[in-house]
Amino acid sequence: MNEPKIHLENIHPSAPKRPKRKKKQKQIKNTEISSRGIPFKKRFFQNALTVFFYGLFAVFLFTNIMVLGRLDTIVSVANEKAIDPEKLLAEMKAGEAASDMVTYEGEQWLALYFTSPVNTEVAVTQRKEKLESHVAEGVRIDGVDGQTDGVQQHVQKVSYIHQEVAGKQDKDILYRTLYEVVMSENKQTKKLQVALYGVYKEGQLVIVQLPEYLNMTKSTTPSRAVQNPENYFVKDGNAIEDGKEKSNIESFIQKYLELYCKNDANLYLVSAVKGLDQATLEGATIDQLVKKGDVVRVQGTYTFSYTKGAPHTSYFSLEMRQNKDSYFVEKMNE
Repeated sequence: MNEPKIHLENIHPSAPKRPKRKKKQKQIKNTEISSRGIPFKKRFFQNALTVFFYGLFAVFLFTNIMVLGRLDTIVSVANEKAIDPEKLLAEMKAGEAASDMVTYEGEQWLALYFTSPVNTEVAVTQRKEKLESHVAEGVRIDGVDGQTDGVQQHVQKVSYIHQEVAGKQDKDILYRTLYEVVMSENKQTKKLQVALYGVYKEGQLVIVQLPEYLNMTKSTTPSRAVQNPENYFVKDGNAIEDGKEKSNIESFIQKYLELYCKNDANLYLVSAVKGLDQATLEGATIDQLVKKGDVVRVQGTYTFSYTKGAPHTSYFSLEMRQNKDSYFVEKMNE
């Protein structure tokens, strides 16, 4: 049996004492106080954004409630004003068809107009009825009755040049269609440009004004046009009723149209346009004289012929300015 050992050296008073363990002292770090000031400001900017977004959300919510509350009304109004694509397409096709028919029937009308009828009463009557069926009431066009005093006319070609909308009245659209006509009078070939004013009504062309005879060839002769011409188109002004000015204008128009029909070499002295060439003026009527500022606008009709006994009557509209003691025509039939 093992007995416990007693170490007497630990009991003996002379025995050395065990050295005590030194406790570790906690080291305290010396933190230096910073001399830099840290500003503490209120967050006004963040608060403003918060208020703004809350307000925006409230407005958006209110708007949605109002829209949804009246959605049925909005839908009904939209349905009432909705555009029917098929209806719109049909109207566009109808407009295109009308302009095409005006162009085609205008060609046919000019071909018949510039062709003398066979010298039989039936042929003359049929030609007259066919031409007059396309002319509005109150519009009289020379040559429709076929009376040309023995002059034989024959059309060689009618060519379409250009078409534009000249005006509108209710649902009726007025087209100005320009053609080039190559014809012969007593075997002499003539080339001219003719503009027809017509509407497409009740399934056919109706000519509402006298044809315009013009020469679209640009003049290459030197021009004495007034300096700094303006892009204008006079629609109103003061009517020139009587007096010396009216007499001077009427005298000038008479002389101008004589030069215009012949395409005289002196035409460029009083005009920036080119004449008809080798035609003779037989008469002219002035329907309206209007002046606005220094611009004078004249409207009327004139009758001319390439061959004696075969007259043509044309509508004309021109704009001119005073040039010293005379006038200068800047535009005609534009």
